[in-house]
Amino acid sequence: MADKFFKKEEEELKKFEELRKKEEENFTIRTAQKLNMPYVNLLTQTVNLDALAILDKETSKNAEIAIIDKHDFDLKVCVKNPNNEKTISVIESLKKRGFTIDLFLVSSQSIKKAWDFYESISKKEDDLTRELEITPENLWKLQKNIKQVEDFIKIFKSVQDKSISVVLELIIAGSLSLDSSDVHIEPEGDKARVRFRIDGILQEVVEISDAVYRHLLSRIKLLSELKINTTQTPQDGRFTISTDKKSIEIRTSVLPGPNGESMVLRILNPDKLSVSIKDLGFLKHDFETIEESLKRPNGLIIATGPTGSGKTTTLYSFLKKINTPKIKIITIEDPIEYQIEGISQSQVEPSEGYTFASGLKSILRQDPDIILVGEIRDAETADISLHAALTGHLVFSTLHTNNAPSAVLRLIDMGLNPHIIAPAINTIIAQRLVRKLCSFCSEKRTLTKEELAMIKKELSTLPKHIEKPEINETTQISKAVGCGKCNNLGYKGRIGIFEIFKVDQKTEEIIVSNPTQSGLIETAIKNGMIEMRKDGLLKVLGGITSLEEIERVTK
Repeated sequence: MADKFFKKEEEELKKFEELRKKEEENFTIRTAQKLNMPYVNLLTQTVNLDALAILDKETSKNAEIAIIDKHDFDLKVCVKNPNNEKTISVIESLKKRGFTIDLFLVSSQSIKKAWDFYESISKKEDDLTRELEITPENLWKLQKNIKQVEDFIKIFKSVQDKSISVVLELIIAGSLSLDSSDVHIEPEGDKARVRFRIDGILQEVVEISDAVYRHLLSRIKLLSELKINTTQTPQDGRFTISTDKKSIEIRTSVLPGPNGESMVLRILNPDKLSVSIKDLGFLKHDFETIEESLKRPNGLIIATGPTGSGKTTTLYSFLKKINTPKIKIITIEDPIEYQIEGISQSQVEPSEGYTFASGLKSILRQDPDIILVGEIRDAETADISLHAALTGHLVFSTLHTNNAPSAVLRLIDMGLNPHIIAPAINTIIAQRLVRKLCSFCSEKRTLTKEELAMIKKELSTLPKHIEKPEINETTQISKAVGCGKCNNLGYKGRIGIFEIFKVDQKTEEIIVSNPTQSGLIETAIKNGMIEMRKDGLLKVLGGITSLEEIERVTK
């Protein structure tokens, strides 16, 4: 009897639940009619998982919203209450990303059904993780067969329909073989393009389908420990690829856009660190100035220039030159780009309260001889760095300024005392990277009248101690042509162009007198500084790079 009673109760509850659900749907239909909105029942409607993943689960539930379908920029969006402030805010953010919204009213049970599909997305990504295998053997085999961009394209066409692991392996192998510093993967509607930055210039290599792009995005996010379902905010991460002889760090940046998330992979290849000071591109006089600065037991050496101008490579080459078992070198970086044997390296963790400033204070208690501060970003870091340079430490760091003398003004703008800045700084190095002409295909050409006049005028103001090259109507320079060895670009590899501002006693007197930028530049030139553009023109006359390349970088 009891079993029959409970069974009857269950049936009654089921009927009641079904009636409740039906009434809720009917109420939603009537509300939709009053609001003049289309209605949809997600209990019977299919949900596009790629569309659902445009918003992460937390955002969707918080705003009581679900994206159930997507066609190019058109989204089918379901909401419980179109007047909910959180709902309105999320819809506006989607519109700002370039999406067109088709709004539908749904019931509570209906939208909960859509949210259940997030579990399917998670399972899909777990499956992708289990599949992932990037082996040193596969990378080596692929690299061996990729000598130029055409090789990469040919191999890619044959594997693009295979597993996403193979596609990712090939992209990484191609970037390593072609000496690419960055890989850009950018969605464009129903496809995405892959570009490699080779010698500082982006070169498009292949296009991939939207489906491959989405799987690649998920795989890279998983590798980099990024949030899979977070698509509205930028994310940064990293992962490591091991080869037979070394580990290669890859920094990942994901940025949202109207077509999807754009990915950039920064390849931190330790082979790039093997550049010696002699190979950086310093002219003889500048090289001697650098060597003299490195022999000093204390003082601040600053490298300036924009992101990607080679500052880190320059400072690392300095550390490698002066590193011996007799001295202690400690670095604080964001992030640690390359591991250097025999040097203590630490990485800032702002979320844990470990910043450049706090880290630098701790480093000074470790009794170092030499300190590398990855970047001077604020007044506190600058102040501690300057005082460390004044108290017996040789300190290296970087700043973002356009030229060497401007670094002094930047420190003054931060609120630093010029009477501290002046005696603390040894040398300021401003730099850019220019492409070197391919040694296999470059050709000679005669200067035009305009080029001849320009170069003569520019080099007429070289410091007296610099031997001026003879330039006349018959002077020839080299030009880029292009061949199979250089991917038909005419250039292979890069070299620095520099200006070295040496701070001596006379310069210190200028710094403490509230100087202008023009005044500092004039002082630096009188003190022997060769301006960056002039350094580049001397490299043009030496056949190292082209005039077009110097114009591109310095103008």
